[in-house]
Amino acid sequence: MLKKVVGLYFSPSGGTAEITKRITESIAEVVQVSSVEDVVCECYDIIRKPLEEDMYFDEDTVVVLGISVFTGRLPLPAIKLINQLHGGGAMMVGVVCYGNTSYGDSLYELYAFAGDQGFRTIAAGAFITRHGMFERLAQDRPDENDYAMARSFADNAAGKILRLSGSLVHGLRIEPAPLDIKGCMPSKGPVKMPLHPTPGKNCVLCGECARICPVQAISHDDPAKINVKKCISCTACIKSCPNGSRGMYGPFAEASRLAMEVMYRRRKEPEWFI
Repeated sequence: MLKKVVGLYFSPSGGTAEITKRITESIAEVVQVSSVEDVVCECYDIIRKPLEEDMYFDEDTVVVLGISVFTGRLPLPAIKLINQLHGGGAMMVGVVCYGNTSYGDSLYELYAFAGDQGFRTIAAGAFITRHGMFERLAQDRPDENDYAMARSFADNAAGKILRLSGSLVHGLRIEPAPLDIKGCMPSKGPVKMPLHPTPGKNCVLCGECARICPVQAISHDDPAKINVKKCISCTACIKSCPNGSRGMYGPFAEASRLAMEVMYRRRKEPEWFI
């Protein structure tokens, strides 16, 4: 019997969090209608509150895992997160979000890594959110159409979850068929971005950016100092800055922004596999 729906998300700029939470809550709502007991719904922001210890799940739990895409790949901190999750046969719904560019191999990576950790992935989807580095790219996403499609995805996933968990005897439950997800497991590591967030003139050295950085690339003693070898340009520091000071500055950043806006101006729509 399904007892819990858990959403976890790696969302530096917030868009992935919103999509993941909506999908998690929608699935829990559908599952609750068919349950004789209360279904617990929980969500975890694993950037702002990193996992202090591994999480273990079981067949009575549905996990929704949402991760922001970086250059068509999963970011390394998110892969480390997945390694802290132990499925125990729990059903998973995988979600990746990207800024109207390309989700590349990221959804396939998520599917493969989740399987290695003992999850049964029954649905996977790629959704569009505002680009983290270049905020004018897909600046109004997710919009109402995106949210409607996220709800449709959640409803379809929940229907499949209920069909697969129809028996109270775990041994009699139907096993999900493999998903035919686009992509493959890359042979090389993620591409390093040549752009990195830096403080602007309004920076007061409060240190909030250093506290939230998932790879500890910003000095706690002097937040103006950045270790570019560690920085993955996730933009969590930009989102968290209370003064709106941190950003991508300089002529190279502006040229890259203009090029990206031209290259990826055509609207892309969510895709999913169930």
